[in-house]
Amino acid sequence: MSRRSSITLATVALILAPVAGVFAHHSVLNYDGKREVTVIGTVTSAKFSFPHSIYKIDVVAPDGTTEKWVLSTEDPRDAERLGFADELKAIKVGDAITVVGWPDKFKNNEIRGHELHYPDGTVVMMRRGNYIWPQDILKMDKMALSPATIPANIASTDPSLSSAEKVIAWIEEDDHLARIAREYADGQSSLIGVNSGNGVEFPGVDELLECHTKRDGFTMEVVVSDLPSSQRAIYDEDYVSDYNRVLSRWWEQEKESCE
Repeated sequence: MSRRSSITLATVALILAPVAGVFAHHSVLNYDGKREVTVIGTVTSAKFSFPHSIYKIDVVAPDGTTEKWVLSTEDPRDAERLGFADELKAIKVGDAITVVGWPDKFKNNEIRGHELHYPDGTVVMMRRGNYIWPQDILKMDKMALSPATIPANIASTDPSLSSAEKVIAWIEEDDHLARIAREYADGQSSLIGVNSGNGVEFPGVDELLECHTKRDGFTMEVVVSDLPSSQRAIYDEDYVSDYNRVLSRWWEQEKESCE
C-alpha cells in the first residue's frame, strides 16, 4: 500500500475522466467505465460478504444536505486472493473514507470501487480497471450465450482428435472468439497448456487467474516436441495466448471464480 497525506472528508467530489485498458467482472457491466467518480463521506453500513461487499456512505453536500451512496466491491474470497481482504474487513460504521470508482449506469449514487483512501493517508488499490469488458470478450460472451450466432464454419470439435490436433484445427480456423464460444456451448471449455520441454505453461493466463489452470477437467495439453513438422509449421502461440486470455477472464468473471 502507498501513503498519502491526510484527506479532509466533508464533501463529495465528482471527477469525470476517461479510463482505458479495462476488463470485466461478473455483474458489473452496469457500471460506466468511461467515468471516474470520487465519493467522500462517512460509512453508515458495512457488509464484507457475498456476492459483493457493500458499504453505505453518507456524503454531506456543501448546502448541508446528505446524500446516500453505495459502494460495491470484491467479495471476501476475491478480496483475500487479491490481497486487500483485511483492509475491506476493517471498514466499520463511522469511518471517514474516500472512494474512487465507476458510477452505476442505472442507479443513482452507486459506484463500483477500485481505490480507497483512509484518513491516515493509506491508499488501497483494488484491481483498477478490472470491471468493464473489452470488445473481444463482449463479442465472445454474446456468442457463448446465444450459440445460434456462432459462425456456421465453427463446428463442434471431433472428440476423437488429440489435443494437438484440436488446437491445430482451431488455429487454422483463425477465430479464437467463436471457437471459445463453441467449446463452451458444447460443454467442453479447456485452457490450452503448452509443454515445450520445461513443464506445462498457459500463455495468456494472468497470474491472478492461474487457479483456473488447476481446475479438474478445465485444461488440455499440447506437447510441442511431439508435433509433426507439418503441424509445427501451423502452431501459433499468439493464437493460444489470445484463446487462454479470453477464456480465463470470461470464465472467472462471468461464470465461476475458482477457490
